[in-house]
Amino acid sequence: MKAAKLVLLGALALGLGGCSLLFGAREQPVDFWQPVLSPDGRFLAYVARPGGARTYGLYVLDLQSQEERLLVRMDQDVVYPTWSPDGARLAFIGMQEKDNWDLFVVEVATGRVQRLTTDPALDVNPFWAADGTIVFNSNRGGSWGAWAIRPDGTELRKLSFDRPRP
Repeated sequence: MKAAKLVLLGALALGLGGCSLLFGAREQPVDFWQPVLSPDGRFLAYVARPGGARTYGLYVLDLQSQEERLLVRMDQDVVYPTWSPDGARLAFIGMQEKDNWDLFVVEVATGRVQRLTTDPALDVNPFWAADGTIVFNSNRGGSWGAWAIRPDGTELRKLSFDRPRP
């Protein structure tokens, strides 16, 4: 019985924290998140903290030259990048007002950022569809649903129905 408990605790430790939890080593902070490959496979977009910063910015890495470029830095975190089908833009979630996540688009070549949503609801989990529409989750109206918007901020529409609460 004691051996079974040890095996279970070891498996749990590996699942929760790896070797550092088992052997007392200090975990290294993760500073590289949410990598997404461009449609042509040439670039990697990801979020990371610029040197000494408190918030995450959006980076693009040229995989051939290994040149890294900070594309977007805001006062609050930038998260969940997704490439446009042509690889020219990235949609992402950022925060301008406290506790209000909105949808943004940035042109990769110029770094020009456009805010697409300004609703006090949470707009999260963007995905750029093949037809150029950006699909995302939002809790507008008090319940979570799937929404879509054009990359210029027009044609906002709800895609899903409201699910009855259990």
